[in-house]
Amino acid sequence: MFQSFGDLENKLYGSRLAEPETALLASASQKPGGPLNFNRERTAAKVLAGVMERTGHPMILFAAPAEPYRTVMDFLAARAASGARASGKPPAITPDDSETRCFLGEIPVVRCFSADAIATGLTDASCIFVEEKGIIAVDGSAGSTGLAGLYTRFSAACFAVFVTFFTEFLADSRKGYLAPGSRDAFSRATAHLPPAPVFDGGLAAGPFETPETARSAMAEAGRRLVSMGMVDACFGNISWRIGDTLHISRSGSFLDALEDDIAACALNDPECAGERPSSEYPAHAAIVSRASVRGVLHGHPLFSVIISMDCTLECTLRGSGLCHRQCPHQRGAAGVSIVAGEVGGGPFGLCQTVPERVLADDAAVVYGHGVFTSAKTDFNEALFRMAAIENECRREYFRRVEAVSGMKET
Repeated sequence: MFQSFGDLENKLYGSRLAEPETALLASASQKPGGPLNFNRERTAAKVLAGVMERTGHPMILFAAPAEPYRTVMDFLAARAASGARASGKPPAITPDDSETRCFLGEIPVVRCFSADAIATGLTDASCIFVEEKGIIAVDGSAGSTGLAGLYTRFSAACFAVFVTFFTEFLADSRKGYLAPGSRDAFSRATAHLPPAPVFDGGLAAGPFETPETARSAMAEAGRRLVSMGMVDACFGNISWRIGDTLHISRSGSFLDALEDDIAACALNDPECAGERPSSEYPAHAAIVSRASVRGVLHGHPLFSVIISMDCTLECTLRGSGLCHRQCPHQRGAAGVSIVAGEVGGGPFGLCQTVPERVLADDAAVVYGHGVFTSAKTDFNEALFRMAAIENECRREYFRRVEAVSGMKET
């Protein structure tokens, strides 16, 4: 996916994650004691070199996020720093969405752009926010895999602050308390929201009966899913069943570059050893076990995730950190069920909750995670369904916000 610094820069800017020309990338020389390699001259390069020297990380990325991520990151970072001064604890943001739990965990906030402060913040983290500056991501591997890791962490951080800000703005509005600056940040962020996704069809018509046609259709659907903003390139997954074989995107694959990154798994092989299928393989396999379903799309549409996390029910799990794993309540969004479950298999895996609802409603929303939709003929129906769910969740979000705060989408 990434063969050079230029590839990573183009992806960051093309995905509207980073402000153009702000990305500063560095990698260690292949020769011991050799000079660091930077993609451009910046005064910040000296600081990043100091971070790499102190931490031993061979690759580092520093960039200013694009709007609306910049506004919500600055607001959350400033609030975390203010709270830390009062509590005496290091400032950090703790999102509750699935992407962040899996890829980042708690995200430290650093107030001073210095090598010492940044290196300390990265002690137990792979990504940090520098207040009023931007995002720093590191990766422990070299080569193209390392560049992909940097992109994954940067994109996950943007997703995390977006979901956290809009989720907390609604929750705080409902409680009758908004932190200073919340309304201004909300107005600025909503003014920069991308248009609601529109799907007008045009994907390959199915059903697909050969591996070649199935894989081509999966790659096409992946590119459209990413271009519509329904998932970032390095998240989500796609599958299509032919006979007793499930073709599914590999773990860590980029959905807009799937041509050579699709696993072929025998449905009677729960491990699919050696093929590196997506971590959601157990859920996909359970869904396509019904003869009427041939394919599955899984994306992380922003407002579907936000609505899934907006719960006002009285519950003993509230505040326990277990809501995403074992919520016992029946809730819905956009006419489909919201279910709980963890990535992968096991007693709390999504394979225990998602298949039943997808088979009943052709779709399911997962708490803090995203949307699954099924395809019986081809991916047109699945992508249309996902776009419809996301658009209804977006409308519902702003209906709820207006009802409790008077604020509207600008």
